[in-house]
Amino acid sequence: MSVSEDITTWQDRLEAAAKGTIFDRVVILRETASTQDAAARACIGQPKDHQATFVIASNQTMGRGQRANNWYDSSGLSLPCSFAIGPEFLSLNNPNLAARAGLAALDTVRHFAYDHPIKIKWPNDIEIAVGDTQKKIAGVLIEHSRDSTVIGIGINCLQTELDYHPSIKDSAISLAQLRCRSARIDIACKLIDSLSYWFSVATEEKIRQHWAEHDALVGLDKKFVYNNQPTTGKVLSIDPLKEICVQTTAGETNLPVEQSRLV
Repeated sequence: MSVSEDITTWQDRLEAAAKGTIFDRVVILRETASTQDAAARACIGQPKDHQATFVIASNQTMGRGQRANNWYDSSGLSLPCSFAIGPEFLSLNNPNLAARAGLAALDTVRHFAYDHPIKIKWPNDIEIAVGDTQKKIAGVLIEHSRDSTVIGIGINCLQTELDYHPSIKDSAISLAQLRCRSARIDIACKLIDSLSYWFSVATEEKIRQHWAEHDALVGLDKKFVYNNQPTTGKVLSIDPLKEICVQTTAGETNLPVEQSRLV
């Protein structure tokens, strides 16, 4: 098993990293059931003009993933964090939120694994090809409640093959396994910086351009479902804010990203 780090010493550095960004508060937890729930609770009673709140934990015992899947954390080895967005971002729809958060996670991983071909798989998984297998190194989850919109990001940092839950040991990979043994505090600071850029600076044109440069699905045969109807074919292009273009046996088909899913 890998050796974890002490997250309780991070407060000053994370607050310094958040200064001047979209985040006005940083909450650090030694352990929580879910950073998603903790971030939502942290916003209760906040003024309506509050900025984003960033919540990070050393260990998450009941993490959630896309489509009601579990997100398995290894205590002190991954980077489970969530942020409740401020009012200025509430007008963004799910594809826009997913694209911005996904690209922030992508750039964070690429910063530390700069000599590896890290890609983004629509809608927002961060992957790398290992032989014939695509392995996931980070992921994003967006949840809405009555009082808040919370975006969760999980990054595999220090795990070895022995640290994964049996259900994901063949499909997951960490920065450490890519020989990038960066401290989790460094990764957290970079993530804060990347999130601030993609949410407050990046234009939609930049989102589309950066996504196209690192798209994991273009050229592959994939199956999507839209309006309860399956569409299978080669992915020609993905505009993460608008549509997926697929070459099927019947010709090119454009699927709206907000109502489609990859199966």
